[in-house]
Amino acid sequence: MAKEKGFTKNVWVIMVILSIIFIIATLFILSQGTGVLPRGLELAGSTQVLEDIEKKALGFITMSMLKPLWEEIWLGIFGLFFAFGLKQKMKYAWTLSFFWGVMLIVNAAIQGGYEVIILKWSNACVQTYIFLIIGVIALVSLLITRKEYSSYQTK
Repeated sequence: MAKEKGFTKNVWVIMVILSIIFIIATLFILSQGTGVLPRGLELAGSTQVLEDIEKKALGFITMSMLKPLWEEIWLGIFGLFFAFGLKQKMKYAWTLSFFWGVMLIVNAAIQGGYEVIILKWSNACVQTYIFLIIGVIALVSLLITRKEYSSYQTK
């Protein structure tokens, strides 16, 4: 078994921190639920005001904007699960963690592209940047430790 070095030994801590930041950021956005729709309308350049939307329709629109955030909580939980797998040197933990980071970056690219290119927003929403930054940090951290974890993967 290869002797662990400092960064390799602690890459799981980075994954835990990233996952917790992801969950906290998502919960923060969820707690600001009443501000999500107005901010979206503002980014879209819409002159629509919430007072003009029927109450039942507004409830549905708000729910449809917040629902994906609840699903993101699961992404954070998966990140925690993968991080603890890295700590325990589970056979596929590095690969799953790597694809977790890739998934976040791909999501950011698709979501950001949709917002900026298709919807013609002036910038992407904060959530997109959170996905991108956390995904990049995870991938870089994991790529640095790839060689050490590959010895565990082959056993």
